[in-house]
Amino acid sequence: MSQASNLVPVKARSDSFRSDIQGIRAIAIILVIALHMNLTGFTGGFIGVDIFLVVSGYVITLSLQKQPPRNIFRNLAKFWSSRFIRIFPAAALVICVTVIAAFYLQGKAFSDGIFADARWATFYATNFRLIDSGANYFIAGLDQSLFTHYWSLAVEQQFYLVFPVIVFAITSLGSEKQRVWILRSFLLIATVSSATWSYLETNANPVAAYFSPFTRFWELAFGGLMATFIGKKSLNYLGYLGLGLLIFSLFYLNGQSIYPGLLAWLPVLGTGLLLLFPLNWLGIAPLRYIGDISYSLYLWHFVWLVLPVQIENPITDGYWNWLFLTGAFVCAVISYHFFERPIHRSLTLKQDKYSALMVGALSLAGTLFVISLLENLWLRSIL
Repeated sequence: MSQASNLVPVKARSDSFRSDIQGIRAIAIILVIALHMNLTGFTGGFIGVDIFLVVSGYVITLSLQKQPPRNIFRNLAKFWSSRFIRIFPAAALVICVTVIAAFYLQGKAFSDGIFADARWATFYATNFRLIDSGANYFIAGLDQSLFTHYWSLAVEQQFYLVFPVIVFAITSLGSEKQRVWILRSFLLIATVSSATWSYLETNANPVAAYFSPFTRFWELAFGGLMATFIGKKSLNYLGYLGLGLLIFSLFYLNGQSIYPGLLAWLPVLGTGLLLLFPLNWLGIAPLRYIGDISYSLYLWHFVWLVLPVQIENPITDGYWNWLFLTGAFVCAVISYHFFERPIHRSLTLKQDKYSALMVGALSLAGTLFVISLLENLWLRSIL
């Protein structure tokens, strides 16, 4: 590749930790929480999910490319076992706590629909549940499922089931340089195809367009595409352009916007530019820490903010939201440091794939047990 090129192959990328990516994650979770708190000026906060999807595609593609070539099944086992211990236990914990809290706090407002919602969330299929029910959480006054936010986790997990197979299959083809170009071509085609589908579906069936993995795959693929390049430091001003696109998206978009469609390119392209041309100051300690706990915070914030307005005597005073946010933050910190992180860093689980798979299986089984137990208690109470 000529020296005049603005982009070079991913092989030249440094393996050093990108603290600015944690800052981008922090921005994403802050926007999502601000939206769910109904804060003025954050009606476009739903772009936080788009940011998460692009970042996930970027990080996962980098991770997959580091695995030994021509070793598909071993690489898949390693990747999926890593996902199990990273994603499943924390998500299962929050599902259980959410069902228990709703069961004991909602009183007469309790609906048995939460049991079905919890099961769909357990199997990472909440997005299909929302499509089937025609849900739209942009409609004011809509009684939302306490697991609505699990839809984006479902999209990511569905992506993780398919994408690694494709990447590892590509590693059996040609030389390293050829494999990079094959992967890059695939990601480009996937981005264009899925983005086109998203545009068409947004006009024909907006609920499906918002929650479907087929209309969201392009955001993850675009992040993956960015991972096959690295930007020149002399062009890092483009990172500020990316940040500007995110700021513009936040104030330009709202619940009435035709979304995702073409408008989703605003936050997706903005995030891509930030990943390709990093702004190092986004890695400052406060943002980095929020980025570190962003997964736990994403899981916990929704039940803390939504459950109080769904109890028998709803708490709707906006000032209470800040107390509930504090509760969510405390739960996220405790969950991250004493539950999520110890499991994720366990050498035993990292070295023994079967143990990691067992942790995932136990997380699913334990969650289903808690749901069934509470459902039986509820059935007995109404007989």
